[in-house]
Amino acid sequence: MKLLGGNIGRAIAYVMVAFAAAALAVAGVRYLSFLTSLDNTANDLRVAIQPAEPASKDIVVVALDEATLAQFPYRSPVDRGFLADLLVALQNKGAKVIGLDVILDQPTEEAKDVRLAQVIRDLNTPLFVSYTIEENVVNEDQLAYMNAFVPAERRAAANLLTDPFDGSVRRIYPGASKKDEPLGFVYKALSLAGKPITTKQQVEIAWRPRPDAEAPAFPIYPANAAAFLPDDWIRGKIVLVGAIVSMTDRHRTPLAVYADGDDAMMPGILVQAHGIAQYLEDRKPAKPTLPTVIAVSALFAALGVIITLFKRGIIFNMGLGAVLIVAYWVGAIYGYAYGWAPMVPLVAPTFAFALSLWMMDALIGKAERKQREFVQGAFSRYVSPAVVSQLVKDPTSVSISGTRREATFIFTDIAGFTTLSELLGSEQLSDVLNEYLDGACEIILKYEGTIDKFIGDAIMAIFNAPIPQADHAERAVKCALELDVYAEAFRKRQNEAGVPIGVTRIGVHCGVATIGNFGSHSRMDFTALGDTVNTAARTEGVNKYFGTRICCTDEVVKRCPDLFFRPIGDIVLKGKTEPVTLYSPVSEADAKSDLAKAYAASYELLKLGTPDAADAVRALHDQYPDDPIATFHYERVKKGLVTNLVVMEDK
Repeated sequence: MKLLGGNIGRAIAYVMVAFAAAALAVAGVRYLSFLTSLDNTANDLRVAIQPAEPASKDIVVVALDEATLAQFPYRSPVDRGFLADLLVALQNKGAKVIGLDVILDQPTEEAKDVRLAQVIRDLNTPLFVSYTIEENVVNEDQLAYMNAFVPAERRAAANLLTDPFDGSVRRIYPGASKKDEPLGFVYKALSLAGKPITTKQQVEIAWRPRPDAEAPAFPIYPANAAAFLPDDWIRGKIVLVGAIVSMTDRHRTPLAVYADGDDAMMPGILVQAHGIAQYLEDRKPAKPTLPTVIAVSALFAALGVIITLFKRGIIFNMGLGAVLIVAYWVGAIYGYAYGWAPMVPLVAPTFAFALSLWMMDALIGKAERKQREFVQGAFSRYVSPAVVSQLVKDPTSVSISGTRREATFIFTDIAGFTTLSELLGSEQLSDVLNEYLDGACEIILKYEGTIDKFIGDAIMAIFNAPIPQADHAERAVKCALELDVYAEAFRKRQNEAGVPIGVTRIGVHCGVATIGNFGSHSRMDFTALGDTVNTAARTEGVNKYFGTRICCTDEVVKRCPDLFFRPIGDIVLKGKTEPVTLYSPVSEADAKSDLAKAYAASYELLKLGTPDAADAVRALHDQYPDDPIATFHYERVKKGLVTNLVVMEDK
């Protein structure tokens, strides 16, 4: 349960980081002006470079351009007689719907005003005229004039919605939101064209691409030439009549991020044309939906969490993150431009990714600081107090260089630990290993050994360094014997609990090595280097071939006259050319047993290579079949190897 709880706790923390980062990013883009503006710009850039399309076949614009206005004695208001003739001409050419984007809020020449009012009332072609009730545009007198001039069923709210962050027109004004206000210009046109829209939402405009850099998205014809146009250019189309020269009826659009001219500061009549076209052509707004923004932001927040879990450092995280974000932006922008990727959010996922990296760095950094504090607090448990005392008393001993000196080394290793680590969960494995190492270290420190390092389950300990110990070899052997008793008891206890931990093998060797602090002033380790260390490690490893748990070299045995050992053989270790005699330490009682006496006799015959050595080994095995060293020699005799010299093929 502890393992499960630990993993679940960490997983929950990481999920919460991803959730918080995504939520903050989405909220930031929606409510923080600088992020909203950046998000708009990122979306606008893709809209501005989207793939070209042929000009609209459903909508044409009849423009009140410079050439048209130049023929009248006054430019504003637009000549009402001309407008009346224009509307009749468009009807005669078969226009499907006519939209007049001219505010008729004041009188001009009476005869012309009467004629235009009559045409507006009597025109058979569906017609709508721009209208507004906004107080900042028309006063009471102007509103009264418009109400009298334009019948209610012919009115369309001409308002344009501008973004509060950058002033761009981004949404369609639905109209009918206030008392006496008609439908918006776009929805009025669609209603008259037989495709009514009932929504009152402010829908994003799906801007229509140009055919090329020169041609407009909608056919534009001068109003003064409309009567002379081929009927086919007008028949069956929605015809929008409006000014394209006015400096007051021009509006910034999202296309301004990349384009200029009429696309950047677009005449109002063209803005309305884009809104109408998106419904006629079933064109969806390019801006990502909120669910899409949330989903992609959550994905990038999770990606930031995953990258941080590699624990490669903040520089690595930022570098890899920058590469991923740049690749995402480039792919999203050009993918949309070339039509093989949808409009995906950019700013919110980027912000979520950066937030998750920062939050995870803070979270893991806090955990690592706690871990360092724990290690510092527990350091004295794994290093001989003599080492600590010496470093405190004599700071100059913390030097980079080492010294050559004699020392005795212990290496321990648990058999089959790799397999065990694959069977146990990480936290259970950690608990078992920590308990085992705690007990083993306590024994080593009891004999004043210095724990050099842990290599997984393996331990390397040094005796006679850094504090001199005249009896270092004897200390090491006694330590090895007590370690063996402890490890066997631990193994049996764990096996009974269902943990298949193996036996602990121990190697003891004595010799000269270079011992000292190695590394840099910022990080160093007290350790030993040299062939003696390698021999000690291999002495531990060969236990598995003899069936023993402790092997000591002749160099150790010679320095322990008061202890008892059984010889194993003259062993040529892997990578060596000269044999080293290995022994297994035993208690005084075992050394005086019948087994020990019988083994000593047969071993002498093996050592001499006498003809009756094989029979002696067989007899020994028959009498003591459970003795591992006797079994080892018995198996060799069966193969015809009647000698105590053993050449190891493996470590």
